[in-house]
Amino acid sequence: MTKTIKDLENIKLKLIDHISQNYEKTKAEELINGIRAMNSDEFVEFLKEQGILNNQKESSKCIFCSIIFGEIPSTKISENDKAIAILDINPASLGHSLVIPKEHIESKEKIPGEVGKLALEIQKKIEASFKPKRVDIISSNIMGHEILNVLPVYNDETLESERKKLGESELIKIKEKLDRIKTQKEKEEPKEEKEKNEINEKNTWLPKRVP
Repeated sequence: MTKTIKDLENIKLKLIDHISQNYEKTKAEELINGIRAMNSDEFVEFLKEQGILNNQKESSKCIFCSIIFGEIPSTKISENDKAIAILDINPASLGHSLVIPKEHIESKEKIPGEVGKLALEIQKKIEASFKPKRVDIISSNIMGHEILNVLPVYNDETLESERKKLGESELIKIKEKLDRIKTQKEKEEPKEEKEKNEINEKNTWLPKRVP
């Protein structure tokens, strides 16, 4: 077996963390108890069955990489060259979003600036749309992939708060509300672009009037 006991324990801990954050409490406890009870061989077989471990190469398959490549459906609310932003399907609060680097980045110190910029853009849209007390940006690492949580705080919500799974229609309503908020960049048309689109004596040749 290529994976060492230490590797498997690390994967197990990250999978348990993912389940606890993204599943309804009763279901999460059931899954977590089952995973903890597995020995190494049983856990490897479980990972293979779930498609997390490739049967031939035994390489870990990251859930967030699967989202980026469109293998797992998600509700995308924004994107730039380095990251995508999606709604968390099991949010800790209304508007809770995830900003996922398009590269598989394992350390928050290596997150590109564009990822942080996208998180700030989502933060401003959430503030304008839902009026929370504040919006926290919190990094977390699941299956070795660093992501940024954009978490609205209305009372005292944290990433450990009770989660509620949202249906597709609920996610679409939240997305539509966020889409109504334009960023400052979208509001301000560059001066050069504006002048280019206008017809005036500076940018258009007009024949001299003949008496």
